[in-house]
Amino acid sequence: MSKILRCAVCLGLVALAGCQEPSPRSHIEHKPVAPVSATHSVVQAPPTAGLAQPKIQRAKPSFASVVSRLQDLGYLPIAHAYIHGPDGRRIRHDAWLWPVPKALQRATDAYAWNTQNPFIRGAVVQFERVNGILGPRGTSEGSLHKAVVRSLFAPTAKKDPWSFEWVYVTKASGTKQPEQLHIWQHGKGWIWHTLVNTGVLGSTPDGTYLVYQRLPSTTMRGVFPEPISWGTYRALAGQEVPQWAGSSLMQPARGMVGGHPVRWVPYNDPGILWVSYFDDGRGIHYYPRAAYGFPQSAGCVEEPYAAAPETYRLLHYGVPVTISSARFSHRELRTVVQ
Repeated sequence: MSKILRCAVCLGLVALAGCQEPSPRSHIEHKPVAPVSATHSVVQAPPTAGLAQPKIQRAKPSFASVVSRLQDLGYLPIAHAYIHGPDGRRIRHDAWLWPVPKALQRATDAYAWNTQNPFIRGAVVQFERVNGILGPRGTSEGSLHKAVVRSLFAPTAKKDPWSFEWVYVTKASGTKQPEQLHIWQHGKGWIWHTLVNTGVLGSTPDGTYLVYQRLPSTTMRGVFPEPISWGTYRALAGQEVPQWAGSSLMQPARGMVGGHPVRWVPYNDPGILWVSYFDDGRGIHYYPRAAYGFPQSAGCVEEPYAAAPETYRLLHYGVPVTISSARFSHRELRTVVQ
């Protein structure tokens, strides 16, 4: 990372987040600062026979130094920054190492610069995978736990071997354009497009997430939100259904999704292929449908059989995934920002 870019970094010091175990199948609506190095403090050892030697104790690295280290190793090609508008007002505009699509710039600027930022968490997950902290079928939410921080500052820390990638899922809400998944890669641009299905009733919420687990095949269990009338909703009062097909655990038979009344329909689907989980049990994967390009799922991003293995091959742990109601414009194929 260049010294010029580091000078643009605008970092906030926050407490490091703890680990959180994700639920693999729930569907829930959901001044520039120079990089800081780890500091040292001197703790006086108790008196002993002869000369007492001071003990050096290394303090926990700051959030700013963690971010700087991720940047140095190539996992985080972004620096927190602002630009000045015509009226002199500061406007959030994080700085990338190279030009990026406008939609990616908007996604970057939408999140606070802290441990919950999906781009920073994605960088941490990538680091965990490359450096052996996270196994090939493991799960990570990108928390800065002790093993990550210790490995990050070790002299043996490995650099990111992958080119930066970004998944952009466009729902094109209110338009005739079908729902699509697009993959953008640094150095190559848009490398992949396919039709997809997102969740009914808006159950695939807009936002940016990260790939936290990848499975070539798995079983998915849960409840599907089937839209119903208000009369049916009232009739279901007090009734229960299994939390998934075949489960002895029960839950209310009715609910609300996106302001709409729904009946929860339990399912238990084995053999779901090429799964990249990105948000609280929602994943990008193959699912058999008669057609693709419009909302049909319980919250996941479903792909055709011919496309799903290629998407799975292109992705890896930590890749950011942006879900947007926007329409994909072909201007995105050539429009980039500095």
